[in-house]
Amino acid sequence: MADQSLNADLDEICKPLQEMNTEFGASAAPGSHLGAQMQSGLLISAAQYGALWSLLKLTPTPSCSSLY
Repeated sequence: MADQSLNADLDEICKPLQEMNTEFGASAAPGSHLGAQMQSGLLISAAQYGALWSLLKLTPTPSCSSLY
């Protein structure tokens, strides 16, 4: 049960990132301009942002698994 709730929460985080992918062709992946802005806004290190991005991409939901 807990994993389903966590996946739903992570999917909500991924939805706006997926919209940026599809509507604007922009990516918030580590190393991208938008990724750097996200990392700065979250006040985390590059390694932490990379780990967060990996977690989101590996989350088995439609929004998260389609990120680029």
